[in-house]
Amino acid sequence: MQTLGIWITVLATLLRELVRAFSSPFRLLAYLPFRRQWRRRAAKALEAAAKQAGSDDEALAQFYAKRRPQRGEQPHLFISAGEASGELHAARLVTALPDDLRVTAFGGSQLTAAGADVRFGLSEHAVMGLVGVLKQLPLILRAFASYLRMLRNDPPDLIVLVDYPGLHLVMAKAANRKKIPVLHYIAPQYWAWGPWRMRRYRRAVDATLTILPFETEFFRRQNVPAAYIGHPLLDEIAESPPTDMAVAEVRSRKTLVVMPGSRRAEIQANLEGMLRVASKLRERDPDLRIVLPHKNPRRTEMIRALLKELGANDVEHHEGPLSHWLRGAHMVLVKSGTGSLEACLHGNPTIVVYKLRGMLAAIGYHNILSVPWIAGANLIANRAVAPEHCFAGDAGWQSVIRDAERLWFDETAREACKRGLQDVQTRLGTPGATARVNKIVRRFLQLEAKD
Repeated sequence: MQTLGIWITVLATLLRELVRAFSSPFRLLAYLPFRRQWRRRAAKALEAAAKQAGSDDEALAQFYAKRRPQRGEQPHLFISAGEASGELHAARLVTALPDDLRVTAFGGSQLTAAGADVRFGLSEHAVMGLVGVLKQLPLILRAFASYLRMLRNDPPDLIVLVDYPGLHLVMAKAANRKKIPVLHYIAPQYWAWGPWRMRRYRRAVDATLTILPFETEFFRRQNVPAAYIGHPLLDEIAESPPTDMAVAEVRSRKTLVVMPGSRRAEIQANLEGMLRVASKLRERDPDLRIVLPHKNPRRTEMIRALLKELGANDVEHHEGPLSHWLRGAHMVLVKSGTGSLEACLHGNPTIVVYKLRGMLAAIGYHNILSVPWIAGANLIANRAVAPEHCFAGDAGWQSVIRDAERLWFDETAREACKRGLQDVQTRLGTPGATARVNKIVRRFLQLEAKD
């Protein structure tokens, strides 16, 4: 009977989410008359942004007040990661937490290795977009049913949801109904693409942790308890710095690093245009070296096949760490996203591109985007420190070429770009995102720090 009740809840939730999905165009239309208001709010958050690390005590007071008496013999933390990048952050957090804590999780092998009791392999079946969700719908429903059983039979003292706002927001709502506190680690980018979602988000989570300084101010202005914990990229760069020898080898030739994206569709959309930019630079600098580094081994075969198809035999493709390439590059041409911020943090002139795919994407960019830039570095600096280009047609690559020639050959422009990127690093603060999240979780659960 209890199992039947859970599946009734699962199907009712599915129905609500389907209704919500189909009503999205209407909610978007309702948003459009207010988009100037949201843009003003975003602009104020960008202007007011300041380093927030260390200010979480006051900001999260409302969150800490939701602590309840411990349910079992040991404090019980549930943590969920829906994709590999989020699982890496989750595993680091679990590793840093004290041993006298019971951790259950949705995730994968990284969380298992960190010591969590993984109840469902969610991150091993990561899905993106509507089509991906529909293909994996049975798996998602089983995951949600497993989650509901845990809330009923083994309720945690705290739930930490890492990134992945789609399914995690549904999970947060379910926890909210059970009065179980929810901490969202890595706030969603509603400030850019979906401010109309803030009301639902505010009702679902008890606090959110931001990785960009201006996000904190935005969420606080929407009455969501928020604290800035720093960007995990700072931790990754500090933990695995490139060797001087590897950087020197890259610098031995003027190297253009091209990073067309991590997903198949992004690579297909951006690589040909990026190679066109590289070809134009090579006309003026014949010794230019073109390198396409990539971390994901699952993309290697596809990238090499596409390079062959495009006749790009002079492009070097390297699988593995990116840091020495980014630190040693003369310039980086990168698709907007986390990779673009990673490139900017290494301090060399960087151009950020985002090629829109389809009419709806173009309409969304011009009518929905509530911030003046798409590049993380520019948002952090609140000015254009790295040239960025967002366009739909192939003609947009011409403006990319003009900026590329300027940053490749003009030393004054290069130095100005480097100074701007240094300001971005200063504003982001110091490494230690995991340590700050660890501190917040320990304080909530009243745990002692590890020796």
